[in-house]
Amino acid sequence: MRLDTEFIQLPFTFDADRLAHEISVFQDGDWQKHPTGFQGNTAIRLISAFGGENDDMSGPMLPTPHLQRCPYIKQVITTFKSVFGRSRLMLLAGGNVVPSHSDVNYHWYSRVRIHVPIITFPSVRFYCGAKDIHMGRGEAWIFDNWRNHSVENPTGESRIHLVFDTSGSAAFWDMVDRGYRPFAGNPATPFQPMHVPYRPDDDPILETEKYNAPDVMSPGELDALTEDILQDLFARQGQSKDAVARFAYLVRQFCREWRMVWALHGRGSEGWLRYRALLNGLQEDLLNIDQQLILASNEAKARFVLYGRVVQSALTADQAVQPSISHLADAAANTDYPIDTGVRQHAAEAAPFPAPSRHIGRNEPCACGSGKKYKHCHGII
Repeated sequence: MRLDTEFIQLPFTFDADRLAHEISVFQDGDWQKHPTGFQGNTAIRLISAFGGENDDMSGPMLPTPHLQRCPYIKQVITTFKSVFGRSRLMLLAGGNVVPSHSDVNYHWYSRVRIHVPIITFPSVRFYCGAKDIHMGRGEAWIFDNWRNHSVENPTGESRIHLVFDTSGSAAFWDMVDRGYRPFAGNPATPFQPMHVPYRPDDDPILETEKYNAPDVMSPGELDALTEDILQDLFARQGQSKDAVARFAYLVRQFCREWRMVWALHGRGSEGWLRYRALLNGLQEDLLNIDQQLILASNEAKARFVLYGRVVQSALTADQAVQPSISHLADAAANTDYPIDTGVRQHAAEAAPFPAPSRHIGRNEPCACGSGKKYKHCHGII
C-alpha cells in the first residue's frame, strides 16, 4: 500500500521477551519455506485461508493451530483494532536477504503489513525506496510496500518478525496518524509509544477477513484501480507516447466493456463467460505492445502491475471450472505475434478461456509477460 513516507512506527511497544518465549515452543519442522524459495526465508502461518497450511491471499482467513498456542501474539494483533488477513512469523536466517521487490497485486492495493520484531540485531536493515532503518525488538512498524523494499541480515543469527496484514479501520488509521515518521521531519509532539504487556487472563476476540477478493469486480472499483495505474504511467517521462496512449486506450476500452456487461449481468453466472473473454482479450492485446512501459513511482512494469491488480483478481467466481493459461506466456515471448487493432469488439461471443494465474503451476511462466516463473511473480510474498 502506498503511504506518505517510507516507514511509520506505530504508537505501541510489546514485550519481546514474552513473544520470544511463546515462539520457542515451535520446532524446526513448523517453519515452512517461503513460497518463492528465497534462500534462508521461512515462516510459521498464524492466520491463513481456512486456517490451513497455505499462502493464499483470498478466502476466509482463520487462525491456525499455531496461533492457538500463542496467547500474547493474539493480544498483540488485536491491539491494532482492525480486521486481519494473512499473519505469520517470518524468519530470515543469518547471512541472507529478502531480495528487492515491490508488492503490486490486488491484495496490497488496500493493505499494509505490520511488523513487530521479536528477535533481531542492530545490523539487520530494512530498506524501502532510498531509505533504510533498523526495526527494534518489540516495536511496531508499517512501511510503503508499493516502493521497492528489501531486508538484509548480515549476522550469524536468525531474525524473526511477527507480521500481520490489514486494511485497517478508522481507529487504526488514527494510530497511523500518531505514528513516528523518521524521514518526514520532526514531529509536532514527542513520540511516546504505549507499552502493551502480556495479560495472562485476557483472551481477546480476533476478527479476521472473510471477504477479501471480488467474485466479479464492480465497474467502480475497476475504474479506480486502473486509473491509478494510468496516472502513474503518464507521470513517467521519456517513454513512447504512442505506446503509452495505446496502453491507456486498451485499458479504458476494457473498463467500458466491463461496465456494459455489468449492466446486463451484474455478478450473475450468466455473465462470467463474457467477463472472462474481456480479460483474455485485454491480456493478449497488452502483450502485443512491444515497449516495456514503466510506472513513475516505483519503476514497476505497467503490464505487470495491471495483471496483478486487475486481470488476476477481477473475476474469481469461475476459477474452479477453468483450465490453465500458460499459453499466454508463449505469446509474450513471440516477437512476431501480430498487433491487434484494438480491444476485442466481439469479446462477448468468445469461447471460454483459461483462468487466472493462481491455477498455473508455480514453476510455469507467469502469464503477465514478465518472463518470470509464476512463483517468483504474482504468486509470492
